[in-house]
Amino acid sequence: MKLQVNWQDPLPLRSGARQNLIYTLDVDALPDGPGIYVFGRCFGQSLEALYVGQAMNLRHRVYTQLNNLKLMQHVKTAKAGRRVVVIGEFLVGPRQPLDKCLNIVERAFIRHFLSDGHDLVNISGTALRRHEVLSSYRPMRFVPPVIYVDR
Repeated sequence: MKLQVNWQDPLPLRSGARQNLIYTLDVDALPDGPGIYVFGRCFGQSLEALYVGQAMNLRHRVYTQLNNLKLMQHVKTAKAGRRVVVIGEFLVGPRQPLDKCLNIVERAFIRHFLSDGHDLVNISGTALRRHEVLSSYRPMRFVPPVIYVDR
């Protein structure tokens, strides 16, 4: 099954002190369709993912996440860098069940970011449990020195 996600440019998070929030953003710039979203920090051309989520309505879900104190605290206390949210709109193909496909896409990106060592948190605001598989002797390049596996 081929799953298509169209990514937007990162949207900057800014101080939400006036709204009694840690961060806010231009909610009107968010699409109201299905997809995944990534809260993260940018430094140069790099992005470190801090949270990956899915939504049937991206605008509403990201807006509600701004009230998630544990998540916003994690974003705030992360290493230096611009705080952003990146939106990926999911394009539903014919006969593709939306909820199943969103689960697959979300899980794929969580695994991708974990394998790159990103500082992800789960829905309860705690670090995702992961295991490291270390390889000491690598006769061939396809064997990475470290593999991160989520539970």
